[in-house]
Amino acid sequence: MSSDASTVALAALMDAVSLLRGEVAALARSHARVEETQLEMQRRLDVIDTGLAPINSLLPFQEAILANIVEGDATTHKWLRLLEPIMGKIADQTDHNRDAIGALHQDVLRTQEAADTGQRRTAGIASGLEIIAERLTSAIAESRKKQSADFKSTGELIAVTGAAVLGRPVPLPVHLEDNPMLERLVLSQPADLASTERALVDWQTAIASANAADLIALLKKQQTPSPTDTPESRLLRYRLAAITRAKIEERGAVPPARPTTTRATDRSAATGFERSQELAELWRKGESTELYAEPELAGAIDLFDAAERQLAPTEGGASPPELVTLHRDLAQRIETGSRPKIEESDLDARRARASAAEPSKDR
Repeated sequence: MSSDASTVALAALMDAVSLLRGEVAALARSHARVEETQLEMQRRLDVIDTGLAPINSLLPFQEAILANIVEGDATTHKWLRLLEPIMGKIADQTDHNRDAIGALHQDVLRTQEAADTGQRRTAGIASGLEIIAERLTSAIAESRKKQSADFKSTGELIAVTGAAVLGRPVPLPVHLEDNPMLERLVLSQPADLASTERALVDWQTAIASANAADLIALLKKQQTPSPTDTPESRLLRYRLAAITRAKIEERGAVPPARPTTTRATDRSAATGFERSQELAELWRKGESTELYAEPELAGAIDLFDAAERQLAPTEGGASPPELVTLHRDLAQRIETGSRPKIEESDLDARRARASAAEPSKDR
């Protein structure tokens, strides 16, 4: 039993030794790894020391660089202080130049504006010259036409004068008698008391019993140039005035002086409109001495008289409705500036248009 116990104890001891050996081997391996790690760290420290070694030799260079930088800053500040008045002068000069440039810019703008104005004026002058040239051309052409017409009128006048000298007098055409060269003859013509023309005959009848004062007032109105006169009405105006003047002298009175011209100086649209209104009002008033004194209404009177002779009077002596309508129509035409003539009338057409007129309307 004792031998078996020893054997068992010895076996246990061997097992413990084996286990211890294993632990020792593991510990040895661990120490080997630690040592290897320490060696690696030592090698790295050696490398670091080797790298840090040149730093000590760089310090003098760094100090020298720092000294140069400090010295350079001082020099820079010194130069900046020297440059300060120069920069100030440059700034002042810049401000002055800016003001001068601004003034120069304004001068340039004014110069451009003056140039533009000059161009516009030049264009205006050129346009005006073109207009003047056109007007001169037109005036020259018109002058040539007038000269040609004057030569023609002079030839006709010579022919009429020659016929009168040979004992074959003929009435002057309207365009010849209305020529400004014969204006003094028109104003100083004698009264034509032998004419059978309706306007002259009716005028002699109308003033047969008029007194001198009324005749003088009528003559002043008659020989005043009208702004709406035509050549025909202008010539008739002074033929009527010659009869009025002769009747005033027959009454033993002094007639007004003759006018200096037969043509109105103001022939504007406004004066023409006023004159037409005046004549239309005179026409609407009906028969009167003043009505027959107006040569511009002679055509309307001729037209109305012709219609009156064609129409039979109605019962009771009232005016036919056609005449009432015609009289109203003529007033409207005179008011709008028209001067109706018998040559332009169409009495039959007027009678047809007036057939439905109210009989109660008078003239």
